[in-house]
Amino acid sequence: MNTIDLSVPDWARRTAENLLATHGEGPHVVVTGISPSGNIHVGNLREVLVAEAIVNALKARGSEVRFVFHADTIDPLRKIAPGIPADFESYIGHSLSRVPDPEGCHVSYAEHFLSPFEEALKRMEMEVEVLRSHELYEGGFYAEVTREALDRTEDLRNILQEVSGRKMPEHWSPYLPRAGSGQLTGARILEHLPEERRVIFADEDGWEEVADYSKGEGKLGWRVELAARWKALRVTFEPFGKDHTSRGGSTDTADRMAREVFRYPAPGRYEYEWIQIKGKGAMSSSKGIVLLPGDMLDIMPPDALRRMVLGRDPARALDLDLAEGFPRFMDEYRADTEETPVPFAHLVTVAQTVAGDPDRAAGMLGRGGYVEAASNSEKLRRDLVYARNWAEEWAPESYRFGVCEETPLEAADLDAGQRSYLAAVAGKLEDGMDGDAVQNLLYSTAVELGLKPKAAFGGVYMVLLGKKSGPKAGPFVAGLDAGFVRERFLDVSGDTTL
Repeated sequence: MNTIDLSVPDWARRTAENLLATHGEGPHVVVTGISPSGNIHVGNLREVLVAEAIVNALKARGSEVRFVFHADTIDPLRKIAPGIPADFESYIGHSLSRVPDPEGCHVSYAEHFLSPFEEALKRMEMEVEVLRSHELYEGGFYAEVTREALDRTEDLRNILQEVSGRKMPEHWSPYLPRAGSGQLTGARILEHLPEERRVIFADEDGWEEVADYSKGEGKLGWRVELAARWKALRVTFEPFGKDHTSRGGSTDTADRMAREVFRYPAPGRYEYEWIQIKGKGAMSSSKGIVLLPGDMLDIMPPDALRRMVLGRDPARALDLDLAEGFPRFMDEYRADTEETPVPFAHLVTVAQTVAGDPDRAAGMLGRGGYVEAASNSEKLRRDLVYARNWAEEWAPESYRFGVCEETPLEAADLDAGQRSYLAAVAGKLEDGMDGDAVQNLLYSTAVELGLKPKAAFGGVYMVLLGKKSGPKAGPFVAGLDAGFVRERFLDVSGDTTL
């Protein structure tokens, strides 16, 4: 079989080699993650797949690797996602793990968006460890790096000001304690008690409170936390989108904080570009422009999704076309992974013709010349689901059809030449002809009668589908019962002599 290794593309091999040269043979910790404040979309998945590819490349070189997805569930809610009730604005500033699920189906706002993404990772059989930051903070995992950050507040402030070019407030602190109101923002640190792992702070109304940072009663600010978790998790590699790697951005500050404050080397990284949906723009949860990984897995297998999302090189922007361009993409993917692939457009034809029935589909594919596909019932069942789901959700109108049980009314518009052509084809169509044989029959008969192929094939589609166009006619007609086709063609032509 003609196969390729989809998990370790060239760019990942090169990146892994550079990482091994700069950070040694390992063990390595590859981390990726996101704040689950809205739908976690396919654009976010690109980061995870970049990380997975590096993990696979390192493992191929014999390195020991830990692969972590760090869900920032303790992060404060900054704005409500599209479709969330407006009254949830009262929770802005509260940890996502402490905001209720707007639909009541999960334990929190964070889980409402994280769980579907985690389920998609499982469907992809991805070997990744999913960590929730609120659990790490509450379990004391970040207590030591939080103490270090508080002890070096002035150094962190100076780095942040120098790199970002912004002056920090007088009472800026790397730590955000949680007030009794639930707010993680607006407090002012008054005193750090390192032996007790606590801070005394004034809330936004001036009331004094105490927060125990070994119990998750607050969190580090994002830019500081990034460097701190590199040290705590012993991270050696993390991919980032271009919004984080711009000059003065979060990686610039985190790199210096890691080296100068936490005494930890900055991990290797890979900068990936954003994904756009054709005709809609860049994916964005806040703007409601999203494709969910779970929905994508309904129309293609996991490795096809990996190939589509990563593209030839994730350092390049990607414009996803799930309508007109999708059949071509699937054909290219199948050509690399299957010995005798069925064109995706034909699978769509079969799936709609047999209403998803795998036994009828096997018969149709076998008659159409796709014997291998017809014999693998388990794969065929999956492929039919992908094809039918795509046809229902994404396919342009030209791909959507079904074989008409009765002669369509539109067939009355056929001219005399088309009717004679259909009668001639019916007289030559034999049981058991494969797709190529039928294609040759349809074309050669048109030539014999002096009928233009467009008119000839249009007649075939019209009497079977009620449309002027359709899938490749030869395999399509060959997949149908020959007796049914002959009867339909003769009925329309008015010739009942056969």
